[in-house]
Amino acid sequence: MLKRRTAAAFGAAAVGLVLALGFPALFPSEADAAAAAAAPVLAPGAAPVVPATETAPPHRPLRDNRPPQAPDPQEPLVFGGYPDAPAFSVVPRKPHLGLYPCSQCHKVLPLNKQPRALVAAPHVASLPHGGGRMWCLDCHVGEDRDWLRTIDGRRVDFDQSQLVCGQCHGPRHRDWAFGAHGKRDANWQGDRTIYACTHCHDAHDPKIPPREAAPPPPVRAGLERPALTPAHAAPVWQRAASGAR
Repeated sequence: MLKRRTAAAFGAAAVGLVLALGFPALFPSEADAAAAAAAPVLAPGAAPVVPATETAPPHRPLRDNRPPQAPDPQEPLVFGGYPDAPAFSVVPRKPHLGLYPCSQCHKVLPLNKQPRALVAAPHVASLPHGGGRMWCLDCHVGEDRDWLRTIDGRRVDFDQSQLVCGQCHGPRHRDWAFGAHGKRDANWQGDRTIYACTHCHDAHDPKIPPREAAPPPPVRAGLERPALTPAHAAPVWQRAASGAR
């Protein structure tokens, strides 16, 4: 009896599986069997490889990605100032340079472009400007020390040193040209005459060291500070609300 019941149970389970999966799942067609045989066997955990479609573009070397037409050659740009900045002139700097012209000594000295310690020279003993990334001939013309130079080799007069400083300090140079940085000479109206960068900053160590504040202006003799009434001692918004002046 037990064997008959077990066989009947297996038979019922087989019938249920056939009804759930359908006959093609248990008995695949010849086409399904051929497709299954042609499918690659993947390793456990490997992702299936999607075959490339016929519309995928072929690989093209990078050198073939050239523009259809080469651009026309143009002259290099030369900085000519900020068009929107108000006009100004710069206070001459050379009359205040004690060692200018530099050719007084350098015309008899051989040119040495090697960074080195400047022994027995009237210049600074070190060059903090740039933190070791600059040398004298980055800003001075080696063959004629009476001139400064730009990065592209153009000569700059010592009275126009801001053109050299502005190459690295662009935002400060723009603020200086528009009047937000630096100092103005003579007056606040009329023609603008402003000081160059090196009037306030040491070109070899431009960081301005801290200094003590100037003393307050003296009070004229015979004047005493008047005593404040309670109304004047109150904050300004309370005085405005009460009508006090």
